[in-house]
Amino acid sequence: MRIGELAHTTGTTTRALRYYEEHGLLHPERTSNGYRTYGSEAVRIVENIRLLLAAGLTTEDLLLIDGCLRDELLSDHDCADPRAKIAVFEQRLAVIQQRIGDLTRVRNQLLDRLGELRRGTCPSAGRSGARRPAA
Repeated sequence: MRIGELAHTTGTTTRALRYYEEHGLLHPERTSNGYRTYGSEAVRIVENIRLLLAAGLTTEDLLLIDGCLRDELLSDHDCADPRAKIAVFEQRLAVIQQRIGDLTRVRNQLLDRLGELRRGTCPSAGRSGARRPAA
């Protein structure tokens, strides 16, 4: 398939696909006239790249696990060097877990404040037009 078809199939842009190629994550074939062509495995590779980038991994991280990008990420199938995959995933999972903790705390604070506002028990709820002191 050509670059436009791959972009459409994976819900990304041709620009993103070229970026992945520039960073060594995607390896298209070239036709005699220079057009990029991709095999059916490129769909899974692009989906994995997008999933891992969205999860906080970097393109450098993905280069370490390049052989694994063709795998189903959640399968039991091991790629050529599972140690690299394990190390990168452990590091990024720690970062994601920290983000989850931070977001959970923020969500809880917002829920508490919303409850106070709805009950009219928020300290500033009864002061219409009250000004904040100058800093």
